[in-house]
Amino acid sequence: MVMLDRDKLGAWIQPQHLEQSALARYRQSFESHPAHVVVLKNFLQPNVADRLSQFLSKEAEFKVTYGLYSTEEAVSEENWRNAADEDRLFKLGRLVGASPQFQRSPNALTYLQFRMTFFRPELKAFFDEITGMVLGNSDDFGAQAMAHDDVLRPHSDDNRNREIALVIYLAPAWKPEFGGQLRVVHLDGENTVVEAEYNSMVVFNVHTHSAHVVEPVRPNIGKGNRRLTIGGWYHRPL
Repeated sequence: MVMLDRDKLGAWIQPQHLEQSALARYRQSFESHPAHVVVLKNFLQPNVADRLSQFLSKEAEFKVTYGLYSTEEAVSEENWRNAADEDRLFKLGRLVGASPQFQRSPNALTYLQFRMTFFRPELKAFFDEITGMVLGNSDDFGAQAMAHDDVLRPHSDDNRNREIALVIYLAPAWKPEFGGQLRVVHLDGENTVVEAEYNSMVVFNVHTHSAHVVEPVRPNIGKGNRRLTIGGWYHRPL
């Protein structure tokens, strides 16, 4: 049984998620799910979630990025728009930094510290524990923003030695009617749908489903509202 550093983790994660009974419950849920998916609600400490949300919604700069099924690297907007529709994989905003006036803001510093925490052994141990897997380290994390004209179509993350994916939802006051749900397609064709609920986190095994997709964000959600997430992957141990 992994002994978690609850003092360090407690600076970021709400304490109810660090209790041994909760860890065991999450592992049972993850391992018994047909696609190995678990959702943790009210995951981050409220002040942390608020600072991250404020940074992403008001202070961060995102660059629209385009991708095709036929190539692994991002492509130009021109190439994406000239491609056949069935070859278009994604169009979404990726975090590239903070606006100049916010580069040293408390919210921006919280984001940088939080991102570095994903590379530390105590947080990896948390994900080892709730998945029952032995994970390697990762430098594969970032933030995304999706508006109503963005897309992320069915795909698999089973590449680059990835083992699990995780997404933390940070758009405040997000409602199901806004769209943006994560749909995980099981190997048998059934689906698990995860709402983009504020301060919840979904974790899933990249090997145990056929594809996942983000449902479209609807256009009538209010000016400036975007589906905001921090996420990434842990990889196989070296």
